[in-house]
Amino acid sequence: MELTTQQRNESISNATNALLFEDDYLHIKNAIDQLHLLFAGVTGVNAGNITDQDIHLPSGKAVSTIKAAHCLKELERTRRFIRGIYRAINHLLDTIPGHTINILYAGCGPYATLLTPLTSQFTAAQINFILLDINPDSLEAAKILYEKLDLLDYVVDFVCTDATTYKFPDSVRIDMIISETMLNALRKEPQLAIMNNLVPQLNPDAIFIPEHITVEAVLTRWEEEYKYFITPDYQPKRIKAGLVYRADRKFQLPKPVVIHAPASETHNRLDLFTEINVFGGEMLKTYNCSLTMPLAVCKLENQNEDIAVTFEYVMSDNPGFTCTF
Repeated sequence: MELTTQQRNESISNATNALLFEDDYLHIKNAIDQLHLLFAGVTGVNAGNITDQDIHLPSGKAVSTIKAAHCLKELERTRRFIRGIYRAINHLLDTIPGHTINILYAGCGPYATLLTPLTSQFTAAQINFILLDINPDSLEAAKILYEKLDLLDYVVDFVCTDATTYKFPDSVRIDMIISETMLNALRKEPQLAIMNNLVPQLNPDAIFIPEHITVEAVLTRWEEEYKYFITPDYQPKRIKAGLVYRADRKFQLPKPVVIHAPASETHNRLDLFTEINVFGGEMLKTYNCSLTMPLAVCKLENQNEDIAVTFEYVMSDNPGFTCTF
């Protein structure tokens, strides 16, 4: 028997409460599964076998509709982002009382994963959305979802366009932007190109989610990383080589940076580590999800002295950091 709109929204509310306020991972997994079952049932987009194609842009890859649906199923990623956005919305409601918070979601995918659950926590008088995606199939699925869940009061507009060139409408004050269009070490996808376009358009009090992203060069040792997975609470020994880049509200594109990798007899792999602060201390750290998996740069064999490594970010259809020695 098909659920009523009220039953669907109660299901979203229960799952969202678990994501926001529970720490038991079984409850969190059940909440994610519950949301996926509901969203997939309504939209017809299932996070199953990936049979559709990505969209290739001059600024990087826009993931396919099914890949975008899969993002929901990364537990820690979804939980941390939703908790951070929940905190950010409450912050804005406190600082600009009586004002409807207008949120631009750049790369919303078929489920608008990071905002749809929060309709159970805030009214349409408190938050409104512009849902933007370059993939017409994803945007059409989001429209169907909001129509069938009776949530259209939350949506100012559905926009099918490239977020790297989108200009804010004159009629809407944007108070928050959400863009989670990245892979680990900011490669392949257009997160920075999107930030480069959208952040300068924000008013000074507006919030960009994630609040900051850092990419750091680290010397690692395979045995130490392996122990992390087999020994509870083990802290692997690593050697930090230096900050490669930090993206935040004071946005600037990466400039070439020289990192001095120290000599080491034990740590012979140079990796890029990514950490993401969503908002208000809601962090995604190394190994928490696919966005924060270490990216291997190279092996440093017979390293008897410091090595200078230059990292440079290439803005192209395949963006990412290159390194030269």
